[in-house]
This record gives sequence, structure tokens and C-alpha cells, in this order.
Amino acid sequence: MLQPGDPFPNLKLDTTAGRVELRDRWREGPLVVMFMRHFGCPFCREHLMRMGDALPRFEAEGAQLVAIFQYGAEATEAFCESRGVPFDCLADPLREGYGEVSLGRGTRKNLYTWGVAKAVVRNAVAGNLGGRPMGADRGQMPGTFVIGTDGRARLAHYNASSEDNPSVERVLEAVRGEPLA
Repeated sequence: MLQPGDPFPNLKLDTTAGRVELRDRWREGPLVVMFMRHFGCPFCREHLMRMGDALPRFEAEGAQLVAIFQYGAEATEAFCESRGVPFDCLADPLREGYGEVSLGRGTRKNLYTWGVAKAVVRNAVAGNLGGRPMGADRGQMPGTFVIGTDGRARLAHYNASSEDNPSVERVLEAVRGEPLA
């Protein structure tokens, strides 16, 4: 597992316009990289909405955001467009990038807890209903990373459970290079 200060791998991911290399993004400023579980995950949808709502705050710090999904480029871009995601969504259909940052499959302990059940209810009440994984590995665990212009991780958040996404504030602290508690 990556730790803050470790070099982040230069992942090569798919878009409908072709392959992109993440190092081209972090050279321009801090890069927030969010690995998502699957299209039906309500916690991933919630994370996308929160981060999308905070995009102006990230841009004010010179940061870019990208989300990575385990689907092909066309399906990934269509999903993000349908959800109004205001930043790039990239495809990793073979989950090679997930592997390079050591994001594996969860167990029942990670995926089916009381905390997850409570979060499902919270999301449902808010109108954020989960959906079907649409052929993806529903056991894939998510994670959020912040990479500095030096290519090193400032934040390496491996979700302990499917709903354990970092707060916007925590991610912004890492973008600013502030020490993380």
C-alpha cells in the first residue's frame, strides 16, 4: 500500500479520445485521484457529488480531480455525463491501475457492516439510491489519493469499508500540502 511520500505510479488510463497518462496531470498541479467501486455504488456516487460540489475550492488551489472506474471508456464517460460529474472520468477496465496502487477486493467485513447499512439508509433518504454494478466486480474496494507536482502521494486513503470516503476537507488539506493527522 502506498504511503504519503511514496512515488505514485504513472497510470495509463482510457478515454474515448485515447490513452492518458496521469503524470501529465500532476505536473500541472496537485491531482486528486478517486478510484470508484462500480456505477451502482451509492457511496461512490455520494463521493462524486461531494467532490464535484467542491470543485471550485480545488481549482482555487490549482488542483485537478479525476475519477477512475472499472469499465470501458464509453460506459465510464456516459455514466459520469449522466450524473453531471464536472471533472474527468477515466477508464481502467482491466483494473491494472487498481492493482498498481494495491486496491483489492473487500471482504464481508469491509462491504457488509452496520456502518454500511446506516450509510445506505442515509443515502436513500437523500435520494441517492444505489444501482446495479453492471458487470463490474462489486467487491472492488475504492480509494482516494492526492499526488503533488513531484509525483509523490500526499494522501493515500484506502477505504476501510465501502462507505469510508475521506471528507472534502481532508482531501483539500492534502492538496494544500498540510500535514495530515
